[in-house]
Amino acid sequence: MNRNRLFLIFLLISILNCGATVRPGEIGLFWKPFGISDVGLSKDPVFNGFYWLLPWNDIYTYSTQWNSYKEKVDVLTNDDLKIDVQAVIIMRPIRDEIFQLHVEVGPEYYRSIVQPEFRASIRNVVSHHQMIQISKNSAVLARDIKIAVIERTRGKHIEVFDVILDDIEYSPNMLHAIEAKLTKQQELEQQKYELEIAERSIEIAKKRARADAEAQLIRADGQAKSQAIINDKLTTRYLQYKAFDNPNSKLIFVPQGKDNLPIVISPKE
Repeated sequence: MNRNRLFLIFLLISILNCGATVRPGEIGLFWKPFGISDVGLSKDPVFNGFYWLLPWNDIYTYSTQWNSYKEKVDVLTNDDLKIDVQAVIIMRPIRDEIFQLHVEVGPEYYRSIVQPEFRASIRNVVSHHQMIQISKNSAVLARDIKIAVIERTRGKHIEVFDVILDDIEYSPNMLHAIEAKLTKQQELEQQKYELEIAERSIEIAKKRARADAEAQLIRADGQAKSQAIINDKLTTRYLQYKAFDNPNSKLIFVPQGKDNLPIVISPKE
């Protein structure tokens, strides 16, 4: 009785193990080491579903979804500064070339092919730029790295969707140097601003001085012209007439002169 139970348990386990599932977003290849026909790796892929298998058969599955892989690479920039660049590559196998990928590379295609080419592309591209340019031009660098990876992995049965520069890490000494440089730049900008303000104040003062001088010249010219006009019109007879015409003046008229005209005298009180 115990033997029968053991046999049933073994048979049940064998039956349960005689199948494989290809999940959505995956593609599979049948592997049949023994048989009359279709021995070996099938070139025709199978898609999501459950498949019954003999115990010695198998299905190799590959994800056809976009997957991301992150790499952290130490790079020497064009100005001989060491930084750590963290980048992400989004890629997947080419669906119609799964058979070739499995035969030529295998399931570890990222570690075997993509990873070394990805890391080398990061170093090559970033090393042509100065440290201060990397953060500003991260989108351009990511594009160039993507182009380099695609070129390096051409014919390797994978496709690259995108490359993203995720992070850039600087050494503590470099961060201190950057902070000192930024502080110095801010000081220079402040000094430049203060100098511009001083120059503007001087220019305003000059303009005001010129305006005041011009106003004084205009007033002096007006006064000179006015005085000239008065000097022209202010004759002795006119003054005598005005003195005579003023009711508040105390006058003594003394006839004198060949024309018998009086000379106007204002006596002292």
